[in-house]
Amino acid sequence: MATLYIRNVPTKLYKSLKRWADDSGRSVNAEMLALLQEEFERREQQGDWFQELLELRKELALPREAVDLMIQSIREHRDAG
Repeated sequence: MATLYIRNVPTKLYKSLKRWADDSGRSVNAEMLALLQEEFERREQQGDWFQELLELRKELALPREAVDLMIQSIREHRDAG
């Protein structure tokens, strides 16, 4: 199993991570590992949609600005919850 070291973690981020770890009854290391695993699974589920979007852009000869607007719309929808 690999070991990962993270340096220069901003204080505010570390304090939040420590609080989340305390709230879940885990160590900071275990909490960080759980967050990484969660993000890994999320990205695995998403697949290569972004690459597919870029390929579709080429196929349809869409200008870069159109793709940027699509991405912005997707992000806004995602962030709205």
